[in-house]
Amino acid sequence: MKKNIIIASLAVLASAAVLTTFALGGAGKLGGVQVHADPVEYSVTFDESNTSSEVVDAYGEKFIVFTTTTDNGNKVGVVGCYNDEASFTFKGAPFAELSLWNIEDVLEGRAYEFSTITGFAISYSSEEPEEPVAVNFESMDERIYSVKSGEEYKVPSITPFEGPSFMIMEGIVTITSLTIMYSC
Repeated sequence: MKKNIIIASLAVLASAAVLTTFALGGAGKLGGVQVHADPVEYSVTFDESNTSSEVVDAYGEKFIVFTTTTDNGNKVGVVGCYNDEASFTFKGAPFAELSLWNIEDVLEGRAYEFSTITGFAISYSSEEPEEPVAVNFESMDERIYSVKSGEEYKVPSITPFEGPSFMIMEGIVTITSLTIMYSC
């Protein structure tokens, strides 16, 4: 008789433990933490009024670090890469390529890089209005040729490893603002 009571009690306890796990966790949750939650999308804009710039020497090359602060108070940055053929200017600084990742680790100690980029909008003007300048966006798997000024582009989630950046084949443009959509 005692043996039957003990076995019945253990069965009830095991069933209660399984039911409690499902009740507390729920489908798609593990201990109250959503396992497959959609990431929250944010955006931040770099422009003349809220962006700081700093020239940085790294590995014998010059870079310009542009930083701004997100609504959550985090300092984020993008990197302008110098060379002899400057295609961009922003905040009066000339550079050849605008990298949206921590190239050569120049953001270290200055700002965070974006962990996942989901879109962008870059506003710019060209000194050559009769011949439009083609601003291109490239990462490892994503290429957008002739990015239109001020237009919002959605992209598959791009990580820093994919080397997202803006480039120009010919001409010079002045960037007035850059908005980055990102998730975390």
